[in-house]
Amino acid sequence: MDTDSWKGHVNGILYGIQFDRALDDTVVARVADGVVGGLYPGGRAETLDALEQALRYSGPLNDQAETHHSEESIREFLSRLVTALNARAAS
Repeated sequence: MDTDSWKGHVNGILYGIQFDRALDDTVVARVADGVVGGLYPGGRAETLDALEQALRYSGPLNDQAETHHSEESIREFLSRLVTALNARAAS
């Protein structure tokens, strides 16, 4: 997956959380449920691949879909989202 592809997935997720005050477990669960339920394009496997690539990327993740969340907060959220998506595959 090239940079534009994974950034599209991440931007879609960031768009969906832009108005959340805190990126807590409720938001993680809501987004994970949305991914599994087909709310986000590409499904669980493609989204996981995109998130894993994003977390390895050294540049900013919110340079196109601005949110009030810090880069550190976004990366921590995406990491927790990966964990949640992996857990949903196991259940």
